[in-house]
This record gives sequence, structure tokens and C-alpha cells, in this order.
Amino acid sequence: MLLELPLSSVVLYAAVTLLLAFSGLYLLSRFSDDAGAAPAPGSAIEYPLYGTLIAFGDSITQGGSSTDDRGFVARLADIYTRRLDVLNRGFSGYTSRDALSVAPMVFPTMPLQRKSRLAAIQRALGLTPAPEDLMFPERPQPPHLCLIFFGTNDARAAPNAQHVPLEDFRANIRRLVALLRDPASAHYSPKTRILLITPPAVGDRMMDELARRDGRHPGWRNAVTKHYAQAVMEAAEEAKLPAIDLWTWIEDLVHGNAAIDGLSFRVNAEGNFTATDFGAGGLDAASEPSPFEGYERFLSDGLHLSAGGNELLYRLIIAKIRDAWPELSPSME
Repeated sequence: MLLELPLSSVVLYAAVTLLLAFSGLYLLSRFSDDAGAAPAPGSAIEYPLYGTLIAFGDSITQGGSSTDDRGFVARLADIYTRRLDVLNRGFSGYTSRDALSVAPMVFPTMPLQRKSRLAAIQRALGLTPAPEDLMFPERPQPPHLCLIFFGTNDARAAPNAQHVPLEDFRANIRRLVALLRDPASAHYSPKTRILLITPPAVGDRMMDELARRDGRHPGWRNAVTKHYAQAVMEAAEEAKLPAIDLWTWIEDLVHGNAAIDGLSFRVNAEGNFTATDFGAGGLDAASEPSPFEGYERFLSDGLHLSAGGNELLYRLIIAKIRDAWPELSPSME
């Protein structure tokens, strides 16, 4: 049959056959590489993604997706819609020590790229390889921005199991940063911007009220948390990274030593902590003098952020992004 066809048809038939054969081999190589086993923990999913913003922290971050409290992560996801995928990687109860154990599942590990293999096949067939930016992505992009927000649980008093000694905490923050900055790390991502956030201040009188109600103190004290906040700021300075000193911001605002008009900050009344929440009888912190020194403006229970605290942190993050990385500034329209 082939002998009866013109030479040009035979050549075309052979070229199509070779193209199909090479395509089959390429697909087979892809299948043999990927099939037969579940992805290892922390392995990157081969899917075209927007750039990502990762919020990595404890229960304060986990709760940051709550729209009831105007969560800072939810606000970031809203303002970066169609620009960045905002991923909440908050783990309730976690310390910096725990963070290191789950970091391989939070920070992407970049697999070997196969684009060069496809390009070689295309060249062998006499085809012009597609431009890199038009090819289907072989791996997700490195995170554009990573927020690292630990310290609250680390500062809990010993012998509570969450307690992490201050020097260990300081070393853990450095190690988390190194996962993205050290060229020897499997998660090395030199283009990822890193923003460190200190633990917030603690409302001591709110903690005392919890102790009175529950018969035992929760284990957090503002003076102790201060040292953990300072350790975060020192780690940021050492690594030459931007940081938000949330502890100091809340302290200064509570005591009238700071103004935040430039951040267009407004305390949301829904976030107010009231004495009624602890059975102390009907006192509304929004309209009468507070027995909790004003920390209820930013903290829901003396530890976690209220709507007011989330609003504050959200505004501080946006302000820091505009200052440190204007190219990532969100549209405020």
C-alpha cells in the first residue's frame, strides 16, 4: 500500500508516526515518574497557580480566616483576589517547635523540572520549543510572601507542654527563616519575601479573670510575652527582614503612646471584650470604663485577636507591604 503512495505522502506519514511515538514516550515518562505512589508530604502539586501569600502561624493565624472577627487573613484574601492566592496555614496550639515539624508541608519543595525534556523532544522533531511563559507550569510558583507569626504559645509558662525556652524560640525563628533563605534547604526560595510578626500583647487582667472563673491561671503574662516579641524583632534585624512589632503596637495604643490615624484604623465594636463574657455582670467596655485596661479593644480573651486586633494587624501588614515591597501593594479600590 505504501509503495503506491507518492513519496511526499510517505514522508508525511513517517513524520506523523514519529511524532506520535515521541509523544507517547513523553507521556509514558511522565506517568512512570508520577504514578504508583501518593505524593510525599510537602511535595509540590503540579498545577498552574497564582502567586501565593502564605500566613504561617498558630491559632491567631488560624482564626484569621474568620469573617465574624474580621480576620486579617480573610481581609488579605479579599484584597488580593485575582492577584495572589492567600493560604492560611495557622495551627491552633502550635509553637515554633511544632512549626518546624510541619514546615515541609507548608513551604513548597520544588521538584525537578521536565520542560527541558519536552523541549529536547520538540527539537528532535524539528519543531520550535514553545516559549517558557507559554508552557504549562511544571511546578507552582515560589510563594511571593510568607508571614511567620509565632511566639504566643511558646511564651506560656512552664511546666505547660507548650512552653519553649526563650533561647530555643529564638533559634527556631532563625531556622524557619533559613528554610527559605539557605541555599542548602530543600525549600530554598530567594525570591520569597518574608515578614515576621511578633506575638501580640497579653491582657493580664483578662487572664486573671479567666483564672478566677476557671480556678487556674492560663499561664500567659504580658511581661513574659514581651521577651518573645523582642526575640522576633532581633531575628528580623539579624536576617535584615521587615517585621511587625504587634506587641508594642498594642501596648502603645492601650496606654495612649501611639497614634494610628495614618493607617485609617477604626476599632470595630463587635470585637470589644466585655465583663459579661466572664460573668462579671453587664459592664460594656465600649461605653463605660473597662476593668481590663483597654486591652479588650484588641483582644477577645486576653490572648487572641478580637475584630479590633485583626483590623489593626491587617492595616499594619498592608502598610508594611507598601513600604517594603511596593510591587506587591494591593489595589485598595
